[in-house]
Amino acid sequence: MVVKVIRCPSCGEVIELTDMYEGMEIHCDLCGLVMIVRNNELLVLDTNEVYPIESLVYEEEKEEFEGEEFEDEEYYDYDYED
Repeated sequence: MVVKVIRCPSCGEVIELTDMYEGMEIHCDLCGLVMIVRNNELLVLDTNEVYPIESLVYEEEKEEFEGEEFEDEEYYDYDYED
């Protein structure tokens, strides 16, 4: 069960958290960043930077289509010559 999905503040990798408690260590598999949960914030051990957890929450980007979902027919040349 996933409790929260966040993005790594260093590289942007999506990290799924199955548990979250005070003092928990979170590791980014992509860049190796180590963070600790403290007072609803993430403390980055390398730089001592602090990020509010809510600012790192990952929201799945929805694909937005303007107009038609498919490419315009004008792109294709339907006048085939035999």
